Amino acid sequence: MTFTFHHIHLRCEDLDGAVAYYEKMFDGVVTDTVEVRGLKIVRMEVGGERIFLSPKFGDMEVEATSGNPRWGVYQLAFTVEDLDAAVAELQKRGAELEDLKPAGLMMAFFKGPDNVQIELIEL
Repeated sequence: MTFTFHHIHLRCEDLDGAVAYYEKMFDGVVTDTVEVRGLKIVRMEVGGERIFLSPKFGDMEVEATSGNPRWGVYQLAFTVEDLDAAVAELQKRGAELEDLKPAGLMMAFFKGPDNVQIELIEL
C-alpha cells in the first residue's frame, strides 16, 4: 500500500484574511472554492502543495489562538534557495519576522495567520 500526501486543512478565524496572506506572502493560488455540508472550503496551492482553509463549522466552539505552543499543526515550512533574499522579500510584503538564523542555522520564522508559524529553510 502506498500513501501520498494530499493536503493540510487549516481552520481560520478570518478566512478571507488567511487566503489573502498566503496569496500575498507565498504567491498562493486559489484553485477552487467548495461547500461541504454547509462549510465553505477554499483550496489553494502554496509552494507546490495543497492547503485547504475554512472557518469554524456551524456553532462549534473554537479555542482562541493564544500564542502559546499547542498540540496539532503549528507550523508550515518552505524551502528556499537564498534565505536572506526570501526574508527580505517577505518583510517587504509585510510578513512579521519572529526569529532569524537561530543558533546560526539557515532558518527563519514568521508569524502566520491563526497562530501558525511559517518556517523558511535554506537548502
